[in-house]
Amino acid sequence: MSQASWTSRLISELRGIALSTGVGLLGGIVCGGTILSLCALAGRIQTTADNYIGFWDWGLLVEGTMFGGPIGAILGFISYIPLSMTIGLRRAILPAAIGTVLCGFLGSLYSPLMGLPAGIFGFFAGIGIEKLRSHPRP
Repeated sequence: MSQASWTSRLISELRGIALSTGVGLLGGIVCGGTILSLCALAGRIQTTADNYIGFWDWGLLVEGTMFGGPIGAILGFISYIPLSMTIGLRRAILPAAIGTVLCGFLGSLYSPLMGLPAGIFGFFAGIGIEKLRSHPRP
């Protein structure tokens, strides 16, 4: 392998990791705000005395984005090589978002503390299902 091809491959991989981390940050912001907003609308937020179905406040978006953004950036970085690189970032975005929001919301309905691990599980489950769907075994 020549020096030029090695450095160009390294730069390409670093660019992919940076892009995956940035997309993970933005996706985490959107998914975190969505999960917390859905839980508030379902009456399962348990942060204030205003716990009723249909309760929503702008502060919930801020809280959801503060937690979702950094977690999404970390998960985007971690998942790049084993999952996103094999199926492509474009094909991984929608299943990851659907899995994160669906599992995070259902986990939060069960218990507010279960929202985070359930959302992380949903993220990897969504990408894993897309990987199996796009690369079936013979």
